[in-house]
Amino acid sequence: MTYLEFLGYFIGIPLLGSIFWALRKQSLNGTRILGIALICLIALVYTTPWDNYLIRQGVWSYPEGVVLGTIGYVPIEEYGFMILQSMLGGILWSLTHRKDSQSSLSFSIKGVLPALIIGMIGVYFLSQRSGTYAGLILVWACPPLAVQWGFGSRALWSSIKSWGPLWAMFTLYLCFADAYAISEGIWTITPETRSGLEIGNLPFEEALFFALTNLFVLQGLCLWETWKGKKA
Repeated sequence: MTYLEFLGYFIGIPLLGSIFWALRKQSLNGTRILGIALICLIALVYTTPWDNYLIRQGVWSYPEGVVLGTIGYVPIEEYGFMILQSMLGGILWSLTHRKDSQSSLSFSIKGVLPALIIGMIGVYFLSQRSGTYAGLILVWACPPLAVQWGFGSRALWSSIKSWGPLWAMFTLYLCFADAYAISEGIWTITPETRSGLEIGNLPFEEALFFALTNLFVLQGLCLWETWKGKKA
């Protein structure tokens, strides 16, 4: 299986089905569509340098013949994954989210501190070769978590029953898809740069990555709708 085929089967088909369902339920409006588009753009811009660095450092790689080509060090399909994962998460969010009119955005240092702790743990992991992948994930995750938790901890906590189950299920699904891709040899995570902890054949770091990226998407959309709702 090529990377493009994997992307079509595991992301493309669910995305088309979700869009059809969302249109039937009329769960998408202009505000939500714009929010999803912005999240996709942010995901692409923020992840691209990081992903290029991962491949350049040999944290993960792909065999010849499974990708269409590369832009920088990153396969073209990987850029598609960044966008389509965010889009699929956003459409699913639109199907399950219920607006909380009581929530609001306000800065809280208590929200920033957990994100800073996560970043410091990442820096510690980077001091060891086997902690390279986990460390890079946690350091990379620190800034968006600090912004989201710093300004939206109250709104996110009040709506967690709405987006929390989706976050868990979507993360499990992507972990399953990733494990399949690794078993098919579509990409490989270098053993020397990871902890060796695995769930089946899925490296712990890959599960951590999907848990955090899905968190960025779903939390970002919740905060977007809260902000737009207060402006209305």
